[in-house]
Amino acid sequence: MPMRIAREQIGIIGLSLLGLLATAGAASAQVKNADVGVNPTYEQTGPGPGDVTSTGGFFSARAFVTSSGDYSGGTLTYGGTGSPQTLSYVPADVAWEFGASNDEFTTLQADYPTGDYVFSLTGSGEPSTSIGIDYEGGAYSNIPYITNFEALEDMDANAPFVVDFDPYDPGSVAGASYIFFSITNSSGTVVFSQDGLSDNVTSVTIPAGTLLAGGTYSFDLLYSNRITGYDYINGYPVTQFYDTHTDGTFTAVPEPSTWAMLVMGFAGIGFMIRHRAAIVAKAA
Repeated sequence: MPMRIAREQIGIIGLSLLGLLATAGAASAQVKNADVGVNPTYEQTGPGPGDVTSTGGFFSARAFVTSSGDYSGGTLTYGGTGSPQTLSYVPADVAWEFGASNDEFTTLQADYPTGDYVFSLTGSGEPSTSIGIDYEGGAYSNIPYITNFEALEDMDANAPFVVDFDPYDPGSVAGASYIFFSITNSSGTVVFSQDGLSDNVTSVTIPAGTLLAGGTYSFDLLYSNRITGYDYINGYPVTQFYDTHTDGTFTAVPEPSTWAMLVMGFAGIGFMIRHRAAIVAKAA
């Protein structure tokens, strides 16, 4: 049956009651928590907000458990046309999950609307159980972007570099908000990350030598708004995610001395070619 989820700001409900319910939930089943998110994505290709364009977004629903053997399967039921969806177990997360994406964020929102999302897990080592989240919608932040994007594209990999962000405006709906920033190399390996930063942070520093000169990299700047709550009927903590991602690519340029060596190298190659051509012509 659909259920309503209270926010983190409990108000008149006593914290002692919350503690008793949490303890009872933990004792009755092996679900740690669950979350749902309809998350927009963007791409930055230039220095200003006009150079940030929508790339759609993705939907994510996860029920975290303590062990792979606790449940044998599950479904996610919600108000969209594709409901119900089958949950898949993801060992890396120790969770039963469903996800989808769309190049148009408005279409994604229509497919995964506000309202009740119910995880139904089929028991194996534990009894079957359900977890409900009332996804409220409307808790997104401003669109993140890097304000010194052009300087990032020309950064010297052998010197520290400060990446500046547009100030985070979480709005008034979310109960918690965090910044995440990461850089990935062309092989898909994360080479730099700053996670769970306060929403008043406006920059991070990439240490000297973190990136390779001439290497091509991708960045992800995430402003994460969250509403945490509790499924009081079934006894589980739950989270609504409103994650706004902006991605982009850049190349770390060689330091000036490296450029000088490259120019000298090219000049030397040119001299050798001309010298060899002159010898051949003289011999002829």
